Amino acid sequence: MKIVDAHCHLESPELKDDLHKLLNDAYREGVVKIITSSVIIDEWYISKNISKNFPEVEYTVGVHPWYVKDSHFDIYKKLGEFYTENRDLIAIGEIGLDKKIDSPPFYLQQMIFEEQMKFAVDVNLPVIIHCRGAFNELAESLKKVGMPKRGGIIHAFSGSVDIALTFIKKGISFSMGGALTYKPSNKRIETLKVIYPEHFLLETDSPDIPPVGTEKPNVPANIILNLKGAEAIIGRSAEEIAEVTTKNAERIFNLKI
Repeated sequence: MKIVDAHCHLESPELKDDLHKLLNDAYREGVVKIITSSVIIDEWYISKNISKNFPEVEYTVGVHPWYVKDSHFDIYKKLGEFYTENRDLIAIGEIGLDKKIDSPPFYLQQMIFEEQMKFAVDVNLPVIIHCRGAFNELAESLKKVGMPKRGGIIHAFSGSVDIALTFIKKGISFSMGGALTYKPSNKRIETLKVIYPEHFLLETDSPDIPPVGTEKPNVPANIILNLKGAEAIIGRSAEEIAEVTTKNAERIFNLKI
């Protein structure tokens, strides 16, 4: 059984000092690829170096909506400079919109997000999107700047069937993690029916969103618990779900497994 962790943060201080053990634990659970996403510019080369040192790890770069600043007005240029020197970059992310926080202001989040999206569209790299409480605004931004032809994912997706269908039309898939181990709501059950199999991926979002029965920091090996949670909700075998989600990750991120 081969599993891809489509989204985590190995750059995090809680994880980066013990990567050999964390990754070996994940490999023993069947994880064959891990996609790690930076959230601030200062992490971009940390992500790059983790991927260089661990061949099973791929990396993405971006600025998360929690950390956007006025000084990021030139983010398009910064991404361009980085990508020119680092063609092994597989996606732009984690980027997005979050109306559940008061700061940074939403207008600034939106401006920086759209600049990062423009870059992804121009170089045709897939995107990894964070979205909380802002699905309408996300749809508006994507209508304005477009989507890369290679698509992308909304990670830790918790939206409704209607929201999922809206973004599927835009070429977006969805990854889920620890929430799959919670008592499933009717909304999650119905949404999974819509996005599985073609548009569903597995993630851990380590070190965040640990599965039920575990503690923070979350780790990539816990993806096996998320897989079992998906198995219980979807009603298909863990082996099938692992195969489907791995193929989806391969397609979107052009992974070699």
